Amino acid sequence: MNRNIIKNLFLALCLAGIFSSCEEEQSKDCAGIVGGDAVEDNCGNCDHDVSNDCTEDCAGIWGGENICGCTDSTSSNYNIDATFDDGTCDSTQNIITFIKDVTPDNDCGYEVAVKPTEDGGYIIAGCKSDSAWLLKTDSHGNKEWENTYNLVDYWGNRSVFQTSDGGYLFAGWVGIVKVNSSGEKEWIRRGVEGVNSRYPYYEDIIEHSNGNYYAVGGPVTPSGNTSKGGQALFVKINPSGTILKTKYYGGNCEDDLFRSIAESNDGKLIITGEKGHGNQSFPCSFNFRYYKDIWVLKTGLSGGVTWEKTYGGDYLEKGMDIVRKDEGGYIVLGEKCAHNFDIGSCGSKAKVMILDIDEDGNSNDQTVLSGLSFYEQGASMSLAKTHDGGYVFITTPKNGGYTWLYKWGNSIETIDKKISDAGYGGDAAERTGDNGFIFSTGNILLKTDPYLAY
Repeated sequence: MNRNIIKNLFLALCLAGIFSSCEEEQSKDCAGIVGGDAVEDNCGNCDHDVSNDCTEDCAGIWGGENICGCTDSTSSNYNIDATFDDGTCDSTQNIITFIKDVTPDNDCGYEVAVKPTEDGGYIIAGCKSDSAWLLKTDSHGNKEWENTYNLVDYWGNRSVFQTSDGGYLFAGWVGIVKVNSSGEKEWIRRGVEGVNSRYPYYEDIIEHSNGNYYAVGGPVTPSGNTSKGGQALFVKINPSGTILKTKYYGGNCEDDLFRSIAESNDGKLIITGEKGHGNQSFPCSFNFRYYKDIWVLKTGLSGGVTWEKTYGGDYLEKGMDIVRKDEGGYIVLGEKCAHNFDIGSCGSKAKVMILDIDEDGNSNDQTVLSGLSFYEQGASMSLAKTHDGGYVFITTPKNGGYTWLYKWGNSIETIDKKISDAGYGGDAAERTGDNGFIFSTGNILLKTDPYLAY
């Protein structure tokens, strides 16, 4: 019998399972194929393709789909898409903190407003040589460009932001200016039709999600209206600068005004300010500025009032700023001075008042920060939300000589800070892209990290 015949017979017997030792000579792969080349990977998958073998993710799971990165939202390298923290978080990395004096450029000596821009820098509005002034900076507060706009007697700025078309819009005591992304003027609105006083006094302006702009302020006296004092002002403007609507509110006592406006949670408008009420001993015409209530209104997009409410007692309360709560309702930042007819005491004893209200204006909570006094005259206050669902405000120096910064929230401890080198006032508080904050205090810009370090 020749050799090939013997070999073929042996293989046939192997296949028939007669000789068990055959499996040792002709091994099977993971798929059970004798002599096959399929390999089982670490995930239990058996195939011939090594290019699709599963890998181990950063959580140590073979075949896992975890996205690795920094999951700490307070860190500068926070990865919003990360599902597993890989230990790379660095709360100091690339967080820019600075204190910058813009007084040489803002020589009128009035406050400035500031907002973060889409490129990581800042837009700052104020006054220079009695004209409106705009400054664009990089992320470190270094000047990229500046410009002035002819608004005589422009005393200061209250509000500025980057518009949806990439330009900028800002409003101050005598007018509104719209510019393009390079700071070139597109239009100016100096006054409003029907106002008896020389200029309207704008306190705040926003861009609504419908594309229109809404400005509020006061007090103004409408033409021919001699029976009422100064009234609060509401103006609706389209993107081309055409005034679509002008409305006035209040005025039974002098100097009623709106200080802050925001888009409401349901796409309408929410406004806060102050409304005079007078009292039995001192009517509205006597020291009226010391007898007011916090005033909040919910309006439609043409100013029609859905509801309005006042909050306060017999003396002085003012609404200064308002923000939406993520869970619905609003936080109102204001001031309170229970002067008990001693109006001079408000010179240094005004206190911060915080209102938590629901969508219908009902008060959930009212907090007065006891023992924390500040200068009421000319005070400016601003409020911003923190990344953890809390809030931070900045205001005029407590007891003089420094700025008062106060923060409270869910996961971050309450912070009460004195900032001795940050100017005078609390004109703007804005959260930045790194979850820190940019503040304007008089002529000073203050940048902090999420923990208010600077």
